[in-house]
Amino acid sequence: MRRVIRTGFGRGSIPREVDDELAFHLEMRARQLIGAGLSPDEARREALRQFGNLDEVRASCVAMDRERIRTMNRVSLLQDLRQDAVYALRVLRRNLGVTTVVVASLALGIGANTAIFSLINAVLLRKLPVRAPDELVVVGNPSWVNSMSYATTPQGNAHSYRTYLALRDRDDGLVRGLLATGRADRLLVHLDGGRGEPDRPRGRYVSGNYFHVLGVPAFLGRTFDGTEDETTGGAPVATVSHRYWTNRLGGDSAAVGRDVVINGARFTIIGVTPPWFTSEIVGQQIDMWVPISMQGVLAPNRQVLDDPQAYWLLFMGRRTPGVTFEQAQAGLQGAIRQILTEQAPNAVVVSDVARLEVPVTPGARGLSRVRTSYEAPLVILMVGVGLLLVIICANVANLLLARAVARTRETSVRLAIGASRARLVRQMLTESLLLALLGAVAGLLVGRWGSRLLLALAADGSPVLPLDTRIDVVALGFTMLLAMLAVVVFGLVPALRASRVDVAGAMRASAKSLTGGAGLRGGRNPLGRALIAGQVALSMVLLVGAALLVRSLRHVEGADTGVDREHLLVVDVDAYSRGYRDARLATLAQELGDRLRRIPGVTELSWSENGIFSGTESASNLGVPGFTAREELDSISYFDQVGPDFVRAIGGRLLRGRAIEASDAPGSAPVVLVNESFARFYFGDGDPTGTTIRISDSTLAQVVGVVADIKDQSLTAAARRRYYTAYMQRPLGSPGALRFLVRTTGEPARLVPDVRRTILAHDAQLPIDGIDPLSTLMRQSIREGRLLTRLASGFGLVALLLAAIGLYGVMSYAITRRTGEIGLRVALGAGRGNVIRLVLGDALRLVFIGVAVGVPLALASTRLLRNQLYGVTAADPVAMGVALAVLLTSAIVAALLPAVRASRVAPVVALREE
Repeated sequence: MRRVIRTGFGRGSIPREVDDELAFHLEMRARQLIGAGLSPDEARREALRQFGNLDEVRASCVAMDRERIRTMNRVSLLQDLRQDAVYALRVLRRNLGVTTVVVASLALGIGANTAIFSLINAVLLRKLPVRAPDELVVVGNPSWVNSMSYATTPQGNAHSYRTYLALRDRDDGLVRGLLATGRADRLLVHLDGGRGEPDRPRGRYVSGNYFHVLGVPAFLGRTFDGTEDETTGGAPVATVSHRYWTNRLGGDSAAVGRDVVINGARFTIIGVTPPWFTSEIVGQQIDMWVPISMQGVLAPNRQVLDDPQAYWLLFMGRRTPGVTFEQAQAGLQGAIRQILTEQAPNAVVVSDVARLEVPVTPGARGLSRVRTSYEAPLVILMVGVGLLLVIICANVANLLLARAVARTRETSVRLAIGASRARLVRQMLTESLLLALLGAVAGLLVGRWGSRLLLALAADGSPVLPLDTRIDVVALGFTMLLAMLAVVVFGLVPALRASRVDVAGAMRASAKSLTGGAGLRGGRNPLGRALIAGQVALSMVLLVGAALLVRSLRHVEGADTGVDREHLLVVDVDAYSRGYRDARLATLAQELGDRLRRIPGVTELSWSENGIFSGTESASNLGVPGFTAREELDSISYFDQVGPDFVRAIGGRLLRGRAIEASDAPGSAPVVLVNESFARFYFGDGDPTGTTIRISDSTLAQVVGVVADIKDQSLTAAARRRYYTAYMQRPLGSPGALRFLVRTTGEPARLVPDVRRTILAHDAQLPIDGIDPLSTLMRQSIREGRLLTRLASGFGLVALLLAAIGLYGVMSYAITRRTGEIGLRVALGAGRGNVIRLVLGDALRLVFIGVAVGVPLALASTRLLRNQLYGVTAADPVAMGVALAVLLTSAIVAALLPAVRASRVAPVVALREE
């Protein structure tokens, strides 16, 4: 047994003992041989011969001995760990209140981090659930998932169907399969052959090789096999999602082969996708996939397959083995430019193609518009919840430090009877590990609930984004990592601190003095005070960030938009899909506008192609006399085609000249109305009215007026230079959309039923894409900022509460330790006010230290928010002052309670306790 203990601490002792044992056996064998009649030399040689190769025997014995020692040590360690775990469970159960507080605190911190990380994982990190996703590349802008733009100049962010066919048929060896995917405007599906109310599933046009390139098998039936692209309009088949099959088709296997009517055409459902595949788009769940060759059948009034100026498709390809992403990127960009050059109708377009940027990006994470919108807010929130977790760990560490003080006598007794400091540290770390694991389990539950809450907050009244926020292996690993880090942060230091006990002094001291800190070196608990100062500093960072975001949001919500935001109703009708265009579209706008004007409560009405806060934009090149462009974008301006009385209907301000009027009809000279930014950019301080400018390629129009800038697509971006043409003149061709702008006397939402009824009375088949108050559309446009502000404010308040609780706990501990001193002061004549000032001064010193550290830290950290702020700077003094005032107020309240209690200490009682 002594050898086992000895070899446990010195590996060199094993070979020495083996040598001694082999020497003993050789000596004994030699003596036996001498007794048999051999001389001593002969006996030794014979003994060595019988033993064989002594080095091999020695090595074998050493290896066996070491293995035995390792086995015994492992068994001993496992037994010790089991004892530590059992004892830790007893301790935690005996201190159920402390255990509950610690676990709840950790659950909040770990759960908040897990919830945010689950969203980050779903939006930014998780790869598509398809075969070998790292091989995929995206040709086009991955955020343009629902684009549909028409332009005379080539586009690189989205592509035409003709470009897809040309690129697909090239044999460059870069990709082994290239698919196309694009929006499907509206699918009206009759499952009963054309009777009853239709379903409105979310659809997607895809090429016939879509499922093959992605590597997605059929759950039921089959998917497209590529033949669907051979004949335009000749593949009336559809594949549905597992969700749609379950919810709308009853999960019936007979649904495969069933005929349905889509937009009046008969289609056959040929397959169901697996439940784990929702689409190639993150944040968008597709219900039905239709061959892209059927676009003209389902939308006969918007046929875009043969239109080289319709840019609406994104491509995804799978790299050929041996081809790097960089090679595929360069090759695909060159191929797109070459194809567009071959398709170019003139030299001007060829010149545009040469300067065209074609995004080619890795496709493992799929397409996503959500990623672009929420990437920055999610990263900022991750930093915020990380700081919150650090504050929580500091609070827990303070609590465990107090427990370590209370357990000084227990620690002293264990040291006195032979326990090592390492064993004590391991025991306390085991307790911390159990607390962390319990907190992690509870945190997973909080995180799961929290991720759903975050999705609801992000929706802000709109449909919740269909993001997969399940706790997968990555999220689980992240949670466990947080738990382990929490052990190191809040468990190791208190454990080391508790093991530094003056055994002799602690054994002589009473339990009361031990609680006061007599058994600890440095009884004033400087570590706990440092943790409180750190909590205050981090709380200052979160509070300043929250204050900045709140002030920024207030500025955004109160920004001057140039329109009457409280009394406008935006009505979007899909006239194009019903075949309204050119003269018929103008007639519809005029007749339906007259009907809508007669609705009680409507004061003004007009219409436009793009509307306000619709998410759609139009731009064109132009020429202005006397203006020389310094760069290409200088000759491009945004525009909209608007109806008569547009400025008055939206509540705009006419600065010069006149607006678009009813007299600006077909046959009259084209006119344009320009905004203030347009006039300033192209004419400086001059008056543009009366000037003839070139819009688009060859159309000439006269500037008739200047209108004040209107924020019609973004509340936070600066107004763009824009011009307005007469909708009825159609100088840029037939508008592709019709949106009515209805100004009301009262709350616009109250007129929604009347507006809907009036439209359907005029044309019962006219699709209505939306009837929304402008205030609602504006609110939805800033929902990312609202989410960030809400959560940052919540984190700041929680951090403030935790800092206040920590300060309260430290001051209460300090008062308990100084009970005798306070009693003596009172006995010598100190008043209650003196005692309160003494305690408050001690507390505020900690707060001021934390503020001194927190202010520069906040100034450095708020740089992360720079792109999220509007109307305020990162060093906004008001936000800084508000955060400081809130922090000081809460600190004074937290410290005042123990201060008042200290002032009521009876001198006789305090001195008797001493």
